[in-house]
Amino acid sequence: MRKPDHARPSEPHAERAELVRLVRRIQALTLELQEPRRRELDHAHVEAKGRLLEQLRWRLAAVARRAATDELGNAA
Repeated sequence: MRKPDHARPSEPHAERAELVRLVRRIQALTLELQEPRRRELDHAHVEAKGRLLEQLRWRLAAVARRAATDELGNAA
């Protein structure tokens, strides 16, 4: 039995939009971390960005899993 639309915790469009935002943030951080020598970033700043990047990757994986399943938890 399908849940009414208002009872679903998130809509596919919202999940896709979140996926796009996460991918863009990951891409931007990756580029920043690839050029620390040119920008002379301090070590603590680089480590903080690395931790943020890892958190974003885990969040991306979670959102991608949610987006790839239907309301019953079956793979879409």
